[in-house]
Amino acid sequence: MWFSYMLLFFQAVLDMRAVVAGAMLLLGQVVDALATPVVGVLADKYGTKKAWHLTGCILVTATFPLLFIRCWGCWFNENTQYLYWWMPLYYAVLIIFFQIGWAVVQISHLAMIPSITDNLQVRAELTSIRYMASVMSSLTVYLITWVVLRATTYSTFISQTDDYKFRDVSLIISGLGVISFMAFHLFFKLRREDKSGKGAPVVQNGNGTFVHQDNEAAKLPAKSKIMYFLRMPLLYQTSLLYVFSRLYWALSLVYVPLFLEERLSVNPSAGSELVASVPLVLYISSFFFSLLLKSKINSFGNQVVYFIGSCLSLGSCLWIALAIDPEASIVQIYMVATLIGAGSSITLVSSLCVTADLIGPHSHQSAAIYSIVTFADKLVTGIAVVAIQNYKCDDVVDCPQYYRGVLTYACGGSAALGILSLSLTKLISIKTKPEV
Repeated sequence: MWFSYMLLFFQAVLDMRAVVAGAMLLLGQVVDALATPVVGVLADKYGTKKAWHLTGCILVTATFPLLFIRCWGCWFNENTQYLYWWMPLYYAVLIIFFQIGWAVVQISHLAMIPSITDNLQVRAELTSIRYMASVMSSLTVYLITWVVLRATTYSTFISQTDDYKFRDVSLIISGLGVISFMAFHLFFKLRREDKSGKGAPVVQNGNGTFVHQDNEAAKLPAKSKIMYFLRMPLLYQTSLLYVFSRLYWALSLVYVPLFLEERLSVNPSAGSELVASVPLVLYISSFFFSLLLKSKINSFGNQVVYFIGSCLSLGSCLWIALAIDPEASIVQIYMVATLIGAGSSITLVSSLCVTADLIGPHSHQSAAIYSIVTFADKLVTGIAVVAIQNYKCDDVVDCPQYYRGVLTYACGGSAALGILSLSLTKLISIKTKPEV
């Protein structure tokens, strides 16, 4: 909901300027990026990953609903002079605490996967299952949003009077989140971690995964192991794959609702519930393909799977550019949403599987490695959104299909860069492969 409806809520409901709304999202991404490596290092050194996860969940629960509730004194028919500084300040403070909590939750939860098993195939399956659970939660969000919007739609557009809809959705989601994380902490038991880092060496799994047998890292002290990974080109190559898959996914989540709202100005007959139903289809597709990946990713290999996902992502952007004009049928829009969901789920899962393989037996360093891999995507996504918002025309008449262009060129560029990074990584691995 952070990516999908934050800008829509800020711009359509709070009447915040596009560049300020973009700056709010950038702030969140920067805080997330800065908190991620700190959390990664601390989670490996102090306490358990479950304790860190619980702390993050509490922080997120306390701040998330407030992000979608109109701030104190921010009434749309009052004098707006003080709102120019008060509204951004209010939401900026909430965003900072929310994103710190989010970083804690994500890194600690990802880091549990290598702690559960040393088997690469099982890790790939767990990564796929984790993504499926994430998709299911997002499906729930969009289903709730669709029900609320459909049951309370009295106008074609999302407007300032719709603030209570976002409030209700955020409160329902937060309640479900509390039930979920309480059940997780009550019933899930994590094995004790081996801080020594000793374990079986990781070997090539035969499916094109970027894994190398390496006993040297296991012999190093903890601090040296971090430096060992930082000196590995493979770490940065893996990070690029993840960054571009996340950038495509994040920009799609942010700008699909805005594109649909933009389309309503030309074709009002579609109805505002499309803002929820199209992302819902996107996530259903994402869930289906992540379910398919669970059993097939080890058969094809992560590199091949990532390439297929990137091609699907690029294809969806070409479809938007060539065929999705304001008069395009709803069926076409749903089909494009299906492609977006398929491409994003395939690239995200395969890039995370590459990261899990890179960690190997060093599960005690998993939080730090995941934080390094995910660090860049936070900054890149935030900067991209601010740049896109900054170039948006003040008058919609000057660029009536601006967000269609964003989905075409920004998302398409992300998919193309993902393919380029994969090609370079494959080329480097071939050149550095030792002769037998």
